[in-house]
Amino acid sequence: MESHGSGKIMCITGATDGIGKVAASELAKQGYTLALVGRNSEKGQRVMSEIAQDSGNENIRFHTCDLSSMADVRKLAEEIKTEYDQLNVLLNNAGAYFSEFDKTDEGFERTFALNHLAYYLLTYLLMEMLERTKSSRIVNVASDAHRGSKMSFDDLQGFDGYKGWPAYCKSKLANIMFTYELDRRISGKNITVNCLHPGFVDTNFGNNNSGSARIGLNVAKKVGAISPAKGGLTSIYLASSEEVKGVSGKYFSKCKPKKSNAASYVEADQEKLWQITESFLA
Repeated sequence: MESHGSGKIMCITGATDGIGKVAASELAKQGYTLALVGRNSEKGQRVMSEIAQDSGNENIRFHTCDLSSMADVRKLAEEIKTEYDQLNVLLNNAGAYFSEFDKTDEGFERTFALNHLAYYLLTYLLMEMLERTKSSRIVNVASDAHRGSKMSFDDLQGFDGYKGWPAYCKSKLANIMFTYELDRRISGKNITVNCLHPGFVDTNFGNNNSGSARIGLNVAKKVGAISPAKGGLTSIYLASSEEVKGVSGKYFSKCKPKKSNAASYVEADQEKLWQITESFLA
């Protein structure tokens, strides 16, 4: 198979499991040089070796990072900038659902930190590198879980009466609004940014929880979930397909653009979310 990724460098967060791992495996076969990101160093080395062996592609490195820590995200960005001379694709894929309220050491609610702030900060810190690289792409994994959600700017992190699933849904809405706002801000810079719904996928998603939250999700997966191989298709498509070259500011599902919810298109809210996020990370 002709590898149209040859010489191109891609960073994939959350690459040791589920759809991130599926995307990494397929894109390695296409010849991309991969910077894989995950929390667990041992697991990361194992996955890296497995993908290299399976694809015959040795140009794979693993970077250990807890993306819910902004200090870690900053360190990761420095590593990427030091170790690679260009960045063709940034695939923001890592995310999780936390049924119980938890604060990070930096004082952020954990869902908000991992699912939204990490996307924003890593993208921001690597933007100069993406700009220098011709026709680069940013791909943000969101979810149709955003559909019943809207931004509550008075309590963005859910400190006041945290509920796990609504917090997850809101973080996925934030991914989409971030994508649309970023698209406007990078207009004319030869970079595209799109987001996607991977489908309801049978992965380890939610297994970090205990009790009814974990049981409920696993029952739902048995009934209605698609395989990780299918779940990774839209990420792979947006990261590598010539069909979407130059396409930007869209929400995709099953490799086709579709409408996200009405709340996601309010430009004033997109801008407000951006400004608040910026102030949190200043």
